[in-house]
Parts: sequence; structure tokens; C-alpha cells
Amino acid sequence: MKKKIGLLFFILFISSIGFSFFQTHFVRALIDSLFMIGLLLFIIGVSLFVQEKGVFNGVVHGFKRLRKSSHEGAYTAQFDDLDQTGEIHEDYAARKPEHWTKPLLLTGATAVLLTLLFSYILSS
Repeated sequence: MKKKIGLLFFILFISSIGFSFFQTHFVRALIDSLFMIGLLLFIIGVSLFVQEKGVFNGVVHGFKRLRKSSHEGAYTAQFDDLDQTGEIHEDYAARKPEHWTKPLLLTGATAVLLTLLFSYILSS
């Protein structure tokens, strides 16, 4: 995991420095690009986390129960294979954790928090 975090930080800094060379204010452009790329990494990490934990399984189960509550929905629900089981965890198996979830979350969150701190210091 440390190698993945190191690789992500390396890519983060190289891409930010490469973008900042073409700007007039190097430090401000570096902080802005670090923030944007870090935010992108954090969003990807959060998306992977939500997908692997099955946060929306309860919502899907609720919509299936709502569909069964009407007469037409009860008729169509008899053709759905997943509606035969009553438990949420039986409908949807837990996903195997991704190998990149924690490194993306840690790298993105660290980059976002540090750039917020640096931009506050720079503006003072």
C-alpha cells in the first residue's frame, strides 16, 4: 500500500509541476493544480468505497418493496429473480475490496487538506 501511495503522490506532484510551468504565478498554479488533482483522486476513492460497501443496496431493496405494494408492481415482481429472497444481504453479495481504494482516499484527502492549508497561508 505504501508503494501505491508513493506512486500516486509522485504522479500528483509531477503533473502539478508540469502544469504550473506554463502559468505566470508558479506557486499559486501549483497549489490550484494539486488541489484539483487531489480532489479528483479523492472522488475516485470515495466512489470505489461506496461501490464496494454496497451503500445503495438498502435503497434498491426499498424500491423493490415499493414496487410490490401496487397491484401492477406485484405482477411484474413475480418475474424478477432477485425478489424471491427477503434479506438485503442475500440479494447482493458483498464486493471484494479494491486494492486502490485506501491509497486513493488517503492521497486525495491529504492533498486536498494540505492545499487548503497552503492557500490559506498564502492568502494571509
